[in-house]
Amino acid sequence: MIFLLFSSLFSNELKKVSIQLKWKHQFQFAGFYMAKELGYYKDIGLEVELKEYIGENNPLEDVLNQKIDFAIDDSSLVYHKINGNQVVALFPIFQTSPIMLFTQKELTTLESLNNKYVEFSSNEISNISINAILKSQNVNIKQRIHSFYVEDFKEKRPDAIIGYLSNQPYFFEKDNISYNSFSPKDYGFDFYGDMIYSSKEYAKNNPKLINDFIEATKKGWEYAFENIDISAKIITEKYNSQNKPIEALIYEGKVLKKLSGYEENNFGKFEKNKIKDIANTITLIFPKKYKNLNLDDFIWDTKEELTNYYKNKYSKITNNLNVCVHDNLFPIDGIENTKLTGISGDILNNLAKKFNLKLTAIQSENINDLFEKINMGKCDILTVISDNSYKEYNLLMSRSNSYITTNLVIVTKIDTPFVENYHLIKDKKFVTKYESFEKYLLNLHPNIQINVNNDIEEIILKLSNNEIDGYIIDALTADRIIQDFGYGKFKISGFIESDKPIKGTFGVIKNKPELLEIINLELDVLGKTKLEEIKNSWKVTKYSTIVDNSLAWKISIFFIIILIFIILFILILNKHNKDLNTWLDSTIEGIAIFENGKLIKANKQLLNILGYEKFEEIKNKRHVDFVATVDKEIIQEKIKTNQEPYELTFIKKDGSTFDALIKGHQIEGTNKRISTIIDISELKQTQRELKELNTNLELRIQKKIEQNKEQQIIMFHQSKHAEMGSMLSIIAHQWRQPLNNISLIVNTIILQQKKETLNFEKLEKLKLDFQKHINYLSNTIDDFQDFFRPKKDKELFSIEEVIMDTYSLVKPIFHKNHITLHTYFDSNIKCYGYKNELSQVIFNILNNSKDALLENHTNNKFLKIFLNSNEKDLIIKIQDNAKGVKEDYLHKIFEPYFSTKSEKNGTGLGLYISEIIIKNHFNGKIIAKNIDEGLEVIIKIPKNLQ
Repeated sequence: MIFLLFSSLFSNELKKVSIQLKWKHQFQFAGFYMAKELGYYKDIGLEVELKEYIGENNPLEDVLNQKIDFAIDDSSLVYHKINGNQVVALFPIFQTSPIMLFTQKELTTLESLNNKYVEFSSNEISNISINAILKSQNVNIKQRIHSFYVEDFKEKRPDAIIGYLSNQPYFFEKDNISYNSFSPKDYGFDFYGDMIYSSKEYAKNNPKLINDFIEATKKGWEYAFENIDISAKIITEKYNSQNKPIEALIYEGKVLKKLSGYEENNFGKFEKNKIKDIANTITLIFPKKYKNLNLDDFIWDTKEELTNYYKNKYSKITNNLNVCVHDNLFPIDGIENTKLTGISGDILNNLAKKFNLKLTAIQSENINDLFEKINMGKCDILTVISDNSYKEYNLLMSRSNSYITTNLVIVTKIDTPFVENYHLIKDKKFVTKYESFEKYLLNLHPNIQINVNNDIEEIILKLSNNEIDGYIIDALTADRIIQDFGYGKFKISGFIESDKPIKGTFGVIKNKPELLEIINLELDVLGKTKLEEIKNSWKVTKYSTIVDNSLAWKISIFFIIILIFIILFILILNKHNKDLNTWLDSTIEGIAIFENGKLIKANKQLLNILGYEKFEEIKNKRHVDFVATVDKEIIQEKIKTNQEPYELTFIKKDGSTFDALIKGHQIEGTNKRISTIIDISELKQTQRELKELNTNLELRIQKKIEQNKEQQIIMFHQSKHAEMGSMLSIIAHQWRQPLNNISLIVNTIILQQKKETLNFEKLEKLKLDFQKHINYLSNTIDDFQDFFRPKKDKELFSIEEVIMDTYSLVKPIFHKNHITLHTYFDSNIKCYGYKNELSQVIFNILNNSKDALLENHTNNKFLKIFLNSNEKDLIIKIQDNAKGVKEDYLHKIFEPYFSTKSEKNGTGLGLYISEIIIKNHFNGKIIAKNIDEGLEVIIKIPKNLQ
């Protein structure tokens, strides 16, 4: 009973809040789950109820009626706002909406969806971004009730469905369903995804709760994105009402992380212009269905609302605060005429004015006096606590966020050379003012000779008399010391660990946590830039009385000269820009620049080619708007990458068409693409006329070609049959032993079955042996199939692997005929090109060497393969001891139909094809020469091959 009582009391301390999820449980809401499971909500005193969407409730009405505290919506929330609903958007979870339009494979353009069935929400404001791209392309669809089942799409009941990039593609790929996808972002409609919101009334009344809830939720999302696998596992165990496989949740998490802006440090941030663009789009889609476009209070401003909250609340509780100042840390802090001054004074005085607080400044005689005041509870605020000294205040005071960063510097006499860090441990004597600085220095440089002294006049005297080498103090205090005790006598001669600055914070009495929150809020509102301005203002003030006017004039003149150079540079740049535009307009090519798929600039030649007079007539048009319908699919595919020139049919302003040569280039790191166009219609017409003139010539030579064709076909098939024969011989050799083993296994099964000695265990073992040999046979076929399968794309591959993989194909024949292979490879050299084609060349050379070794009855048969490189080339050398080729024949071996083999073994095409591959596809060369014992074939491939 006592345990239950305490549990009840503890639970009552947590404030209950509720959030309506947008859909069923899945990774889409992982941040909320993690914030709850990891105790982030509990840490801020909240007990959060996560309500799964069941399709019967209206989240917007429930939020406005305060039946629930928070809900999630996409950019439809903007629609509700401009229709007068008093809601505030707290933060966006996804910077880009995951909503996509998925179509059947054969529907490759939006236009192809005209009058097609699309699974669409019956609510017209749902999926606003999809509505936007359909209306922008004048596409009319037939709406079909959304089934949310992939099976319907697989059976092609709808022509398209609305889905999530983080969801449907996983199941499409799992079920091998072909599809096309269309993203609103690609058409200029980059909308936010899920946004968490609340009613304006609830947020106004609970700004502290709203702020804490936002921060805890963001923290939950940050954990979820950093630990996708762990988060998916927790969802599977506790929140998986849809029974999604964990792989689907992980896939969803990875996609949503990219859409959230987390990796671009943009997570949870709103852009007012983006919200305005969304609102404008909505008004175009739903004209006359909105009340106003005032979105000034739509985005929740945490800093402003919390400031107003504390203004109204805290000053009513207490407005008299004691501020304890260090003994002597000016200009960081100080007291002047009983008022706070210095950097901390500027910040605290501004805070007091804003929140109607009365601050009483209390000076400490020394550090011990300061500690005594803090222990007696006389200090509500301490002006500065450094990183290293915080543990001394830890029991009674909390630290604010930092408001100043500085480094320790070394003050020396003016004639002392600059002091590097390594000098600190070489027979130098230093003094510092605080024990915390002493500990900091000893931690960095254990061998430093450092003492603590609070008497600045005594320190300056010792420094003047060379009794110490330097005084180590923070940079700001050092400025004042140099001014007060001798400008021109002392200087800063070194910085200590400039990459490890000391941070200064306010100390706040622990029994006033709201005061700490107010100070942190004020520091957040000021921001780094303003805090830096306050710090610099005190540095400038202290030097203003010793400004050298002549130096100022010199600096001014210097900057005037620099300004003149800049102006001249701008004028020259403008002239060059004009020249560049003149050059662009004088080209025979039409030049167009597109950004995000829309035309933003074109030269005069492009206007002339297309028949337009003014650029405004074609501004913002897309690539597909200029090409004939039959070529629209081609250009949509081509603009995805950089392309070599290709031909398309273009449409002029008057509707006539012409042939053009086009080339596109994507500007790296931008959304811009440059396209150049040349009208080749006259050239094409000339080609057609030339073709007609050549027709008779072609007929005349056709007869001659036909006479040679039959003989060429016979010789070609002879070569192919010889190559196939070699391959079949190799395969047969590799299959012979496994087939024998399979035969033995079958006979064993039959014999044991007849003798009735065949039990389950024996049968299972024999079955495994049988399967092993079957797999070996299958793998053999796969190896040869991979060898002959052509690959259209170049790739980066290891030449050593190609050589050894190719050798593995002929290895059985080599072993059978006692041919030994020796390899000499410098390193794992890589090449960029067609891997299988190089393998074919190696195969031809190895096969030729094998045949030569057998025909010449060579003893101790061997091949040597060398792989190395020089500054320019990758070099492959293949040597055999097959007695070489006659010198008269050596220069002919790469000619077609020439062979040194017997008629039954050679076609004379192998080395001819090998030479074509190396020259045309690798920009290299292949040569052969006789060596002492046989023939050496050398292949050279340029290193700069692209």
